[in-house]
Amino acid sequence: MLTLPAHLVATPVLERLTPGPHAGVVLGAGTTAAWVDLDGFVIAVTTREVPLLPNAIAVAAGSGALVGAGAGAGGIARLAPGLVRLGSVQITWDPAAPPGWDPTVPVPSGATPQAVAARGAALLRALGAEAEAHVLVRHLVRELGRIGLATADDPEGAAGLTWLFRGIRERDPEPAAAGARELLGRGSGLTPEGDDLLAAVAGTLAVLGPATGMGRSFLRGVLAGLVDPARARTTALSATLLELAAHGLLAEPAGRLLDLSPAGERAWPAALARLRRLGHGSGRAYATGIAAACLLAGAAGDLAVP
Repeated sequence: MLTLPAHLVATPVLERLTPGPHAGVVLGAGTTAAWVDLDGFVIAVTTREVPLLPNAIAVAAGSGALVGAGAGAGGIARLAPGLVRLGSVQITWDPAAPPGWDPTVPVPSGATPQAVAARGAALLRALGAEAEAHVLVRHLVRELGRIGLATADDPEGAAGLTWLFRGIRERDPEPAAAGARELLGRGSGLTPEGDDLLAAVAGTLAVLGPATGMGRSFLRGVLAGLVDPARARTTALSATLLELAAHGLLAEPAGRLLDLSPAGERAWPAALARLRRLGHGSGRAYATGIAAACLLAGAAGDLAVP
């Protein structure tokens, strides 16, 4: 049995492992991550190459350390406070003093809609897209397709993005929910690209929506429209990440993109570089979703008619 000490454990994971013990189902394992379904909440066990995730147990060991965890999809994982056993690998920590990490992104104080829109425009430019204060929604979707976002380059995916973006711009949960229904599950892998985009938008609105004048009722409505259908329409991992994002819990570099403080202004380019290394395109989808949501939410009052 290979024992690996946990480097950091996200607080949502700690909460679900107390009390214990628990039995989970292994969804799969690769060279840098393994995934365990614990009653619908998916825990990611990650090596140091993977950015911190809001549902993760992170180990300091490098790529390949989790090979013994790959007992095959459907295998049983044993979990308890301070212990996770996956195949021939076990991860341990002191349950009395766990190495906890809180993925909650702080809601900024004093942020303005203009600052939110400016961050979105800067992110879009860094991703290679044009960004204008008076951008048309349909033009924004075309730009995202031009820079390589597969969802935006597909007619049905583009329609879903258009509805989603109009819902944000017009402060209307109904078109946003229609867009979510079209985007959920769109793409391949454990977290399809459409799901990554929705989680990025949900996290952005949860954190920065109040700074752009979004009221509580709108935020509740739009976030429910993005999250509630997920369990029936996409993977368990995507549904977990969407629910966390709607509460402002995001991967570490994604959260850094939403920091509008002077320190955040200096740090976001490095965070974007880290985020883009997440998964086989998940990081890029998150960055794109955050950028578009910031631009649309922050500049909603100034945007041109579609």
